[in-house]
Amino acid sequence: MIIYNSGFLILDYDPGTDILTVSLPPMEDILIPEISRSFGIIVENARNYDIKRLLFNASDAQAEVQEEAFVPVISEFVKNLCSTRVQKIARVTSSSFFREHVVKKVFKESPSSIQFQSFTEVEPALEWLKEELS
Repeated sequence: MIIYNSGFLILDYDPGTDILTVSLPPMEDILIPEISRSFGIIVENARNYDIKRLLFNASDAQAEVQEEAFVPVISEFVKNLCSTRVQKIARVTSSSFFREHVVKKVFKESPSSIQFQSFTEVEPALEWLKEELS
């Protein structure tokens, strides 16, 4: 069921699997404040729906952002997710090597108990998310 839909973000929650799917549309121009606001909406809905599994589908995302601006935003997002019950995040990667490098780096360096895994396709990501939580 779609629980949020804007020009920047679609949140689709499946109560049967307890997976919140985050889809980013193929937009080329997005500003850091819009990214930050979208991340806040994800965290708010993860908290409100008591989400434990998150599928972040960035495969269509095309926007390029500067590392010095993006790192603090993604770091804050991970920190805020840690205040929810999210335990697993599967990310379907974008075509941007730079963006994927930054995301992996932030997750690796943050003191988070959230399991994080990157995938190139949705199906393997969903299968991993459905595996038993540790």
